[in-house]
Amino acid sequence: MIPETIRRRYPLFLFIVLYLLFTFFTFKDFGETLDESGVYLRGMGLHQHLVRDNFPSLVVRDPGDDGDFYDHFYAMGLNLLDPGLDLDRYHLLNLLVATVLFIVLFESLLSQTQRPWLSLSGPLFLFFTPRFTGDIPANPKDMPFALFYFLALMGIFHFSRRPKAPVLWQALSLGLLFGLAQSSRVLGFTLYPIYLLFDAHRFYHAKNRSNREWVAYFLEKTQLLTLVLIVSFFCMAVTWPYLGTKFFDHLSEILALSTSFSWNNPVLFMGQEISSHALPWTYLPVWFLVTTPLFLLAFLGLWFLKPLSVLKNDLALLMVLALGLNLVLYFGLHPVLYDGLRHYLFFLPLLAALASLSFIGLFERGNWNSGAKTLVVLAFLNLAWVGVHMVRLHPYEYVYFNELTGGLPGAQGRFETDYWGASFKEAVEWLRANEIKPDRTYKINGSGNSYQIFCYFTPNMKWVDDPQKADYYLSFTRDNKQKLAGQSPVLHVVQREGVPLNYVFDMKGSGGKKK
Repeated sequence: MIPETIRRRYPLFLFIVLYLLFTFFTFKDFGETLDESGVYLRGMGLHQHLVRDNFPSLVVRDPGDDGDFYDHFYAMGLNLLDPGLDLDRYHLLNLLVATVLFIVLFESLLSQTQRPWLSLSGPLFLFFTPRFTGDIPANPKDMPFALFYFLALMGIFHFSRRPKAPVLWQALSLGLLFGLAQSSRVLGFTLYPIYLLFDAHRFYHAKNRSNREWVAYFLEKTQLLTLVLIVSFFCMAVTWPYLGTKFFDHLSEILALSTSFSWNNPVLFMGQEISSHALPWTYLPVWFLVTTPLFLLAFLGLWFLKPLSVLKNDLALLMVLALGLNLVLYFGLHPVLYDGLRHYLFFLPLLAALASLSFIGLFERGNWNSGAKTLVVLAFLNLAWVGVHMVRLHPYEYVYFNELTGGLPGAQGRFETDYWGASFKEAVEWLRANEIKPDRTYKINGSGNSYQIFCYFTPNMKWVDDPQKADYYLSFTRDNKQKLAGQSPVLHVVQREGVPLNYVFDMKGSGGKKK
């Protein structure tokens, strides 16, 4: 006899098997992204520092290096599993780690709804959000935060259903989860007010409370959150050498710098090149609107029809509080953003959870009418169409745009497309197969990070810093860097859905012709 606990998770097992098949069949397809190698090297450095205390660059802040703004324990963990710095293996590991997020998303929905097959919609919706799935393999900066932030929120949700759990166990568990999120991004500190607002709402609605009960409640929560903060600070100090030297001084510095990041470059938004410090407040909302699949937007829109119903659904309320507080900070502080919604990818698991709860709610008694049936059919038709786009865009799913912009072709020239430069791998592979001969040395330059290009070189391919001294120049379209090639012939264009992502230029004009 199979236990009920196992049978209720058959949908999850099915999803995990399919996801692992996707992982093992595709992990070698993905190219290195712009900052990726630097993150892995810092992870290796953190390991050396903790073991031998001989990596001083992690202790002294470099004003020109944003690596001080977050911890590198995630990259260190990858380095321990793959000390050889093999990019394909790192991509495999990143994909495998994401399995945890899909599992926790399913479990949280199952706990809230008790509907196993319908709870599968959460992982399914998130996977078919190309901007999320496309960033999993080669984004070791933003995806770990998305994972740890969601795990911390689910820790809050878990203990809200177990109020009798020992205080010390709650403090250690939440302290570790909050510490992981805080170390990945300072936005992790928003977890404390989210916890208080969520828990106070549950306490208030349990029954009428006297003033004495409220005083006792706040004393209890102050004690718990103080312990959580101590545990989280300990985690940060141990794994973040720069903070560990002068913890509170350096933490204050990091918090201040996070609101005034010095990155100041032009950003393509709505067809205009705008300085990153002068982007309008609409930047983030528009990016979510034009890159989120329509089926997800449709289910999210249902919450606006009955907004007060959020108060009756603990998981939905927690997601709304997290989204709401972070949006208040975004509109209030107006932080420097670029690369689309990359810095806010952690919103996507929250939106997937909300959309899934909305979808599951359609099957409740009284809701399953002709309108609901039509919406579900149209939504899954759109989900299938998103899947078609993901196949066409692979391995650059992160450049997906929805139908509101006319897809990727409609977004060309209006929004950034391949800002990560993962397409350099395909460009170099074409160059090796079609232009590079074994009898001479070739000089190559490119517009991306040099390492993400020359890591795919053969021994007779040499990197040079000046494009004009190169035999070939490779360029993605970020910042119009392809224009540095001037009138040089285009030998090859890496493209998806007819949109150029990367160019291979013949800088010597040696007979290459445009393709």
